[in-house]
Amino acid sequence: MNYRALGRTGLQVSEIGVGAWQLGGPLRLDGQADGHPDLGRDFCIDLIRQCGELGINFVDTAEQYGGGESERRVGAALRGQRDRWILSTKFGGLVGPHGERLQDASPARIPVSLAGSLRRLQTDYLDVYLWHVPPLPGEAEEAARYLLEAKRKGQVRAIGISTADVRQAEAVLKLGCLDVVQFPHSMVSPPEPLVTLLAACGAGGVVRGAFAGGRLSGRYFHQAPQFAADDIRSRRLGNSAAVAQEFARYAAFEELLTPARGMVQLALRWLLDEPTTSTIIPGGKSLDDYRQALRAAELPPLTPADRVRIAQLTAGLLAGRI
Repeated sequence: MNYRALGRTGLQVSEIGVGAWQLGGPLRLDGQADGHPDLGRDFCIDLIRQCGELGINFVDTAEQYGGGESERRVGAALRGQRDRWILSTKFGGLVGPHGERLQDASPARIPVSLAGSLRRLQTDYLDVYLWHVPPLPGEAEEAARYLLEAKRKGQVRAIGISTADVRQAEAVLKLGCLDVVQFPHSMVSPPEPLVTLLAACGAGGVVRGAFAGGRLSGRYFHQAPQFAADDIRSRRLGNSAAVAQEFARYAAFEELLTPARGMVQLALRWLLDEPTTSTIIPGGKSLDDYRQALRAAELPPLTPADRVRIAQLTAGLLAGRI
């Protein structure tokens, strides 16, 4: 296993981490699926532990995932081995009493969220604590003061935000709280402004969305996706012929595959070669998913010719020429 610095936090994280959204059980917000089918509590706990045996040491969750169940499962998995893990969770995204989507990252709410996460995760400190929703004008400064004090006390070791919006990351940077950014990144949707900001400020980069919603997994190049009703992708995408055609377009990348480098490895290797990537959380649902991901870390960097060809294919896909 290879490890990298998480920005300037002093933390060393495995190049592949565990994303625990998929492991938190079903989640419905505002009456709609907003998570993934339940794999089972015991299965998920064992999966996280087995990932640790492979050398993975970074796990990311949130108080919202599974209405807190993801944190409970992560806490159970890390029991007795907390010191081996870099633990990240998020605050501000909540499930209301009637299943409604709530956003509350106010100074009054943050202490409640922090205490709840620490309890569910069975720990007395967090390595990374991220805004799940952006701080609001008028309360951001007070929220930042609380978080920086929590950092001084050792309750959290690093602070940041999960976002795809560079303006939100810039706002947190101005507050003095941008140690880490979790953001969607893939070889077909590189967020250039965020990458530029991370490179300039030295924040650690936790990458999600590596497979562009399954488009780069290779699973649906020649087989139409069939998303379950409680899988968020069934709401976002559906299971129509148009969706199957959309996913099939990405088979254009097959020309770059080799016996040692399948589509999963190509997509992850591209990200690992990005200087702002500290760790990638692919959100696997099985141990084999993580083994496949770890193979990318064992491969050499992509050649300049490979990256040029990927850029050409990406341009064609985004322009609708492929």
